[in-house]
Amino acid sequence: MKKILLILCFFVLNSEIYSQPVNLGIRGGLAIPNIISANDSPLSAGYSSRLAGSGGIFTDIGLNGTFSLRFGVEYTGQGGKRGGVQAMSSSQLFTDMATRMGAGITEETVAMLGTVATYMPPTFYADVKNTVKFDYLMIPLSLQAGKNLGNGPCRIYVNAGPFVSFLMSGEQISKGSSKLYSGADTGSTLWDVIPPDIQSHIADGVPELARILEDGTEFGSSNITGEIRPVNFGIQGNIGLSYRCAGGSSFFIEAGGNYGLIRIQKKAINGTNRIGSANIMIGYSFKIVTL
Repeated sequence: MKKILLILCFFVLNSEIYSQPVNLGIRGGLAIPNIISANDSPLSAGYSSRLAGSGGIFTDIGLNGTFSLRFGVEYTGQGGKRGGVQAMSSSQLFTDMATRMGAGITEETVAMLGTVATYMPPTFYADVKNTVKFDYLMIPLSLQAGKNLGNGPCRIYVNAGPFVSFLMSGEQISKGSSKLYSGADTGSTLWDVIPPDIQSHIADGVPELARILEDGTEFGSSNITGEIRPVNFGIQGNIGLSYRCAGGSSFFIEAGGNYGLIRIQKKAINGTNRIGSANIMIGYSFKIVTL
C-alpha cells in the first residue's frame, strides 16, 4: 500500500497538472464474482462463479496527456454458487431451526435442541443448490494511463490500484429439500448418530425435530452478514476503450476485475475464502472543470 501511494504521489508531483481536465463519470454493467477457497475446510470449498451487477460514479483527474487519477464509489455484487452434496454448518442449522419455530418454541424444545447439538458433527451434508450473495460498497483508487489512437476520437487506456470495500449485506440462499447426512458419502443421516434412547425422547417430545433429522427438510435463505468481516481490502484494474465526443465528454467500454486480499470469514473455523470478480462495464464521462 505504501509503495502504491508513493508512486501516485510521484506522478502528482511530477506532472503538468495545469490545463488538465477533471471529469465526472458513471459506469455500470455485469460482474462475474466467485468465492476463492483455500481448501482448508469443506464449508468453504467447491464454489463457482455467479452473475451480479456492479456500477457507480467516479472522478477522473488529469495529470498530463498520458496519466490521470481515478477515484470512485460504487456498488459491487460478490459471492458464488455451488450445487450437489455439500458441507453445511451444524450450528447454522440449529439456529435456523429455532428461528423457524419462532415465538411458539417451548423451553422443552430449546433443551432438546441443545441435547441433540451435543451429538452433531461440526458439519453436515445436504444435496441442495446454494447461492451466496454479498453486497459491497467499494471505493477504488486508480492510476490510469492512456493513449490516443492516431488523430481520431478513440483512446485506449489501462488503470489499476487499491480498493477498500464495506459489506452492506450477506445472504445464503439454499434451494431444494434434502436429507441431512452426517458425512459426504451420504451413508447415514444426522438421526443415525443419535443414541436410540435419545431418539425415543426426541420423537415423543418434539416429533417435528425427529422428522427433520431423519427425513430431511426444505432449505431456504439465511442472513449471514454477522459471519462476514465488515471491511475488505484488495486490488482492482481495468482496460478500456473510449470514444471522445464534442465538448470533451466520452463514452467508454472496459473490462477488468478485483480481488480481495482479506479472508471474508470472521471465524477461521468456517474456512478461508477470498472474493473477487471479473467485470464488463459501459459508461459515460464529461468534463466538469479544467485545472
